[in-house]
Amino acid sequence: MEQFPENSELTARLEAVDAFCLPFVSLWYCQRYLAWLAHSWTPEQANESYYFETIHLERLLNWCFSEGLSLLDLQAQDLCRYVDFFHTPGADWCAPAACLKFLPNPLEPYGNWMMNPSWRPFLSSPRDSLCQLGLAQVVINRFYDFYFQDVSIAKTGSVLCGLWAQPERHFSKLSEYELDWYMKSLAALPYGEEYKQITLMYFAIARFSLQSRRQVMGSQSSPGLLSQFSKGANGVWLEMLPQGELRALDPKFSEIFEPYLKHLDVDAGRPLQPSKLFSTSPEGKFARKCRLQLVEMAANASDPVIRNAVEKFRTLTFSSIRKSFRK
Repeated sequence: MEQFPENSELTARLEAVDAFCLPFVSLWYCQRYLAWLAHSWTPEQANESYYFETIHLERLLNWCFSEGLSLLDLQAQDLCRYVDFFHTPGADWCAPAACLKFLPNPLEPYGNWMMNPSWRPFLSSPRDSLCQLGLAQVVINRFYDFYFQDVSIAKTGSVLCGLWAQPERHFSKLSEYELDWYMKSLAALPYGEEYKQITLMYFAIARFSLQSRRQVMGSQSSPGLLSQFSKGANGVWLEMLPQGELRALDPKFSEIFEPYLKHLDVDAGRPLQPSKLFSTSPEGKFARKCRLQLVEMAANASDPVIRNAVEKFRTLTFSSIRKSFRK
């Protein structure tokens, strides 16, 4: 029989938790939940979705263990206490920077890896706790919906319904000027050339293409290809739509696409081959890290138009760009 969990140090730490907390059963249900939910993730979303789910489950699990509570038997008053804790976790729950949970050792199987003593469930840097709580509510409600259904316990409504709510944000379109500043500033960052080129290309597709993200990106078994783009006789790049017709792209698309092709060592003057458009997901940590840095740059910009666009940049995604520029 395989060891659960696979890592020996994690097993030892769970054994040290009060048995009343049901540490192994709780972790097992979290694992079942993730396996159930993973079927709904697209390949390009999988890494980010897994991180999003696990970070909130880990926080709640660790809090339960510290309080001598079982994740599988929390009451409303317990969840209210967790909300208070979430707003201001103690210093010993926070790390100054994100780090790996385990110390990788290529000479040892994962089961023998040591846990990183620097890892903590939260970061000590300032955060929007109300927004974070809204995200945590999504994960926790979904987990309990799964758990109650799995054990055939009738429940009505969400477990955390009404405890907090993320304020509804009015969507404000990005202007051409604002997004031009963002893209040029991203291109000028002095690091991460490969991921930078991928992110710029991804945002260019959001801005100029009429195809859905799914159509452009494809799937793991049938990834999006460079050959869905071709250059017309007049030098303008074209995209092939699902029905087979060709559509001319804005000339600004070339300003992103051709440097991207050069980065891939692809000759833009020859027909593009059916090779992968993206070698790795453009929706990873690099784009999020850059967004934080560019928001800070915008907040300190001398241009008042850019300073006033800080909130737009803070929530910038493929979807927000697409909504801003879709005719």
